[in-house]
Amino acid sequence: MRHSTMSAILALGALAATAASAQQAREPASYPHDMSSFACSHRDDGACDNATLPPPDYTPIVGTWVRYSLLRNGFSVQPPDAPLVIKFMNDGWWSMIELPAGRARVKKPLEQQTPQELMDRFDKMGGGWGNYTNAGQVNIRHHKAGLMPGSESDQVRGWHFDGNALVLDGTGPDHSPIIHARKLPNQPLGSKALVGSWDRAAYKVNGTAVDAPPEHLLLGEDGWYQATVLPPGRTGRRGVEQSQWSTQDYVNAFRGMEASWGTYNVENGSFLRRHIGDTDPNLEDKVASGTFRLTGDSFTWSGTDAAGRRFEASYRRAVPFDIYAPVKAN
Repeated sequence: MRHSTMSAILALGALAATAASAQQAREPASYPHDMSSFACSHRDDGACDNATLPPPDYTPIVGTWVRYSLLRNGFSVQPPDAPLVIKFMNDGWWSMIELPAGRARVKKPLEQQTPQELMDRFDKMGGGWGNYTNAGQVNIRHHKAGLMPGSESDQVRGWHFDGNALVLDGTGPDHSPIIHARKLPNQPLGSKALVGSWDRAAYKVNGTAVDAPPEHLLLGEDGWYQATVLPPGRTGRRGVEQSQWSTQDYVNAFRGMEASWGTYNVENGSFLRRHIGDTDPNLEDKVASGTFRLTGDSFTWSGTDAAGRRFEASYRRAVPFDIYAPVKAN
């Protein structure tokens, strides 16, 4: 009897050991003690310069910044230029929006507004969206699309800090333009479930499907968001001052374009975002709110938008961009 009891105890112990072994974490990676040649061969052949670097634990420029100073060729141009709000995400995506405050809230479709009304809305407006590369102290913003049509380009800027201010400057001899920006304060988030960069894949307004370009939605860990809808195929009158544009010129350039920035919160299945700045000044300080369902790398948001319309929108997470990947030569 005692022998069988002992056998049972040993069997149970073996089972427990097997279960513990099955739940054990994977072994850490093994590397040689001498790591001096990691991802390199010899300094003279350039292999070390081109070796892929792991991303750092912290990217200093990630966050939401507001430009408070802009110098061009040594002269201050802000004002009259409006403050710029620029957002860098840690998944390699960025967005920036420049909107003058105090624009008239004209509640008419673009086609029904006068050239002067449209000039008041869109003058000194700017911004764009894309991904970015960091090469040492150089930041390269790949502009995939802009608020103004035809704004696709690579914008190369040096970056450093002057105290707590982020400085972005040109890489030419005079370093023009020179931007100073302050980081906006973190906003409380009830949940970080939606933090990241997203592209809108489907959209309904008042129950009707809308064939609209994707909305690029950046939801920062800092509680600030930026959203842009940048339709392809828009045209502007290059080389002609906007003050000389016709109503149709403005329609050709800005129909379907949307952009906003502000604060947001996610909590208890609800998603709310406040439009602090918007290309449509009628929507500024309005809140879009609703509930969301998150499934893997997709979520659906439904509720009432900033214009008071019922909506349903589906989003997919944007593919992360490696900001330290080697830059291709133009």
